[in-house]
Amino acid sequence: MDEIAGNINEEVVMQIGTVPYEPQNAKYFRYASYQENLSYFQKASLVIGHGGAGTILNALRFQIPIVVVPRRHHYGEHVDDHQMELAQQLGGNELIKVIYDIEELESAVREMLDRGKKIGKGRTYPERDALIKTIKDFVDGCP
Repeated sequence: MDEIAGNINEEVVMQIGTVPYEPQNAKYFRYASYQENLSYFQKASLVIGHGGAGTILNALRFQIPIVVVPRRHHYGEHVDDHQMELAQQLGGNELIKVIYDIEELESAVREMLDRGKKIGKGRTYPERDALIKTIKDFVDGCP
C-alpha cells in the first residue's frame, strides 16, 4: 500500500500495528482507540481493510467505499477463513470491492476512489441497513 500511496494524489493514512516496516509515502500510526479510528473514518474518502466486520461496518456506516483484502487461513494470516467467508457474502454492493489477489490492489483503489466521487457521502442506500444487519448476524453466528 505504501507504494500505491506514492502513485495516487490522495493523502494516505495507514494503521500498521507491530510490523517493523515504516511507510515512506503515507502517514501512519501503530494503534488507535476506537474513537480515534472513527475520526479517521469520518475524514476518509476510501478505506482499505482486511475484512474485519468492524472495519466494514464503519465504512458502511459513514458511506465510505471500502476495498476488502481478506486475510486467509491458507497463508497463515488468520486462524480461520471467517474474513474470506464474510467478504464472499458482500459481493455486489457498490460501496464494497473485494479482491483476493494483492496485485489487483492498485486498480481497486483507483476504481473505488472514482466510485466514491460519483456516489458522494450522504446518499441513502435502501439496502445499507439490511447489509449491516446481515454482517452483524454473520458475526453473531460465528463461534
